[in-house]
Amino acid sequence: MHEERQIKPADFENILNNLDAVVYVADTDTHELLFMNTYALRHIAHADNFSDIAHLPCYAVLQKNQTRPCDFCTNAKLPANGDVLVWEFKNTRNQCWYQCRDRLIEWHDGRLVRLEVATDISERKKAEEALQRAQKELTTLAETDSLTGLYNRRAFFRYVDELIKLRVQTAYFAIILLDIDHFKLINDRFGHEAGDKLLSAIGKALRSLNNKNSVVARTGGEEFTIAVTGASQDALVAIAHEVQALISDITLNYFDATLSCTASVGIATTNTQSPDISQIMRHADHALYRAKAAGRARTEIAT
Repeated sequence: MHEERQIKPADFENILNNLDAVVYVADTDTHELLFMNTYALRHIAHADNFSDIAHLPCYAVLQKNQTRPCDFCTNAKLPANGDVLVWEFKNTRNQCWYQCRDRLIEWHDGRLVRLEVATDISERKKAEEALQRAQKELTTLAETDSLTGLYNRRAFFRYVDELIKLRVQTAYFAIILLDIDHFKLINDRFGHEAGDKLLSAIGKALRSLNNKNSVVARTGGEEFTIAVTGASQDALVAIAHEVQALISDITLNYFDATLSCTASVGIATTNTQSPDISQIMRHADHALYRAKAAGRARTEIAT
């Protein structure tokens, strides 16, 4: 007969100490650490022996500057039937990401304690974050006019829909159309590079108007569109005049020349709950046409 071989407690501890993962046990009531393997001691606790930290609360050893139970503590979430709770977090001591597998187990004295096995997933998280950044950059490129840094036409209509949904029910909504006066003359006299530099400066000035109540975009060659919500029609007209002043104040040195420009502005407003954007755009465009026909560098309001 073969001799039955028994695994001794020391063998179990040796196995746990040679795992490439954090393993620890803590009391669910007092948070007292009852066991921590060598990997956890080296990579998180920065201790040589478990006796150095034994009986300390888990939060004081596992987290940085933590003096009370962690807000994300899973003790209250652990299934009573012993099932595993899987979650992820970034450790505040070593800044590594871990996938944690927590469960209730019975300790040798009969009490229920929390066993956690946590594997380092930092490389995976770095890859995920890099992918998210790349996706964000692609979205930005797809939505942004490269010359002015403003939203392009497609993004404008997308974000206007969101602006309308979020606006206060009684607030006015306006479309402000701006067309740079005599822009073709600037291109003809100084060249397209000069025109591009001027458009870039205009974009920089208009970006300051982007906020939760407005969307600013370059919607044509020298045409810009602002969708904005406000408490009153007068407030929106004041914004249109502010925009016109912003553009008039722009001066740009280009070799021996100083570039500047004015803008004609058409504005259409409504306080209907679900405005027809295309219709309001047409009204603003008609008002813009009147502004240009009346001598340019002026604001006209759709009636």
